[in-house]
Amino acid sequence: MPIPYKHRERRKTRISTSTALLRADGPSASRTLCIDIGGTGVKMIVLDPSGEPINARARELTPKPATWSAVLDLIRSMLRQQPSFDRISVGYPGVVQHGVTLTAVNLDPSWIGKNLQTELEVIAGVPTRVINDADLQGYGVIEGVGVEMVLTLGTGVGSALFLDGHLVPNLELGHHPFQKDKTYEERLSDAQLKEHGKQKWSKRVGDMIDTLSAIFNYDRLHIGGGNAEHIRIDLPDNVSLFDNVDGMTGGIALWEDES
Repeated sequence: MPIPYKHRERRKTRISTSTALLRADGPSASRTLCIDIGGTGVKMIVLDPSGEPINARARELTPKPATWSAVLDLIRSMLRQQPSFDRISVGYPGVVQHGVTLTAVNLDPSWIGKNLQTELEVIAGVPTRVINDADLQGYGVIEGVGVEMVLTLGTGVGSALFLDGHLVPNLELGHHPFQKDKTYEERLSDAQLKEHGKQKWSKRVGDMIDTLSAIFNYDRLHIGGGNAEHIRIDLPDNVSLFDNVDGMTGGIALWEDES
């Protein structure tokens, strides 16, 4: 069985410490709306300054096809259901530079080259930051010491790398070669889980862990995403699981790291 999620207490301690340092200057008093745009679903939650959810996480299925206009229409609709917020953090399933979405493997090609950050600032009227979705979730679960890697297993495979709590952006390991002339994403996607079942898919997860450990020699690996709960192998001591809500608290740390 998988090793249970272990980081909730550590994550809260890290957020509380950093927000306390910023409270005198004001940013820590902000409510943060965290948005996770995925190939399967779009999620939202509003967090208070300590990282606690103010509301239940909202989730809607991603439109098919997941065009730029269709997903933005969904986000507009979901925003009307959220409590008040002061800023937005967005995780996007692809490469993001300066708020611009440069790839769209699990969404429609109409996303490529769009300034999502500026668009959401216009829609919501609050400051917004947009980064890769695995990068955002990583901010929520890392311990901030040494080399840490984050993997998200969902529609595709997301990845993030941190050194002493600082992000190395847009790693995108999912599209690199892995086994049998196929990429990590082609071997470990949600479609592969459904086709081959939990046991065979979990064996591939174990192979991925072994490969990445030998390449990156990380101190800790954090695995999340909607399919992490389906892992059916024993995990090494320096590998642990996290849930989606805890990953979305990275929306706070994103603002603090760049402050």
